Amino acid sequence: MAEIALRGELWDNDSADVLRWWGWRDITAPMDIAAALEAAGGEDITLLINSPGGDMAVGLEIRSMLRRYPGNTTALFQGFGASAATLAATGCRIIQSEPGALLCYHNPSGGAEGDFREMRRAAEALQNARDCILEVYTARGGTKTREELMTLMDKDIWITPTQAREYGLIDEIVGVPVDEEDPAAFVAASGRIRLTAAMRERYQAHVADQRAQAAREEEGRRALARLRALAEF
Repeated sequence: MAEIALRGELWDNDSADVLRWWGWRDITAPMDIAAALEAAGGEDITLLINSPGGDMAVGLEIRSMLRRYPGNTTALFQGFGASAATLAATGCRIIQSEPGALLCYHNPSGGAEGDFREMRRAAEALQNARDCILEVYTARGGTKTREELMTLMDKDIWITPTQAREYGLIDEIVGVPVDEEDPAAFVAASGRIRLTAAMRERYQAHVADQRAQAAREEEGRRALARLRALAEF
């Protein structure tokens, strides 16, 4: 069985490239999961999750990859299991958790600017996004009612794996007897990485420099090859 890590925040491929250049390592992008699944070649896989979440669309894209993967798939929450990471996990056939993992299921958030009409549209859009998340959770079957899940998401709090199992959001807690409840844990949530325009510009300049250097090296090789050809003529 192959193991695939889903660590840190979930970012789109382009943003992940920029952040990794700046030194962040605890990041997962769709391209990482796609490459790992291709390498697994249909072998059964376990998705090892320690992630506070991130981009909702990225979580859903990873979910789709896992759902379409031909081998058996198991998700295992090891530490953080929150937000978009819980969406990715639903692509697996079985969702497990280590005892004491910190799980969080909450409403999506976003920002908006403009007049009252823009604010209303933004609020409606976020409600629609919330409904999409509910569809994903309930699509697996066996969950509590939509209203009960909405109440949980409104609270935006960490819950234990035992509570998540009671809501039907995970299937199993590994290493804990069926009748024994796992210990609760609490930590302060860390803030999301800020990827600024300046960071993107610096990264683009770095990539441009690398390409220019590669072009100069290639031109040098070609010039040397021409000189050698003339010398042999």
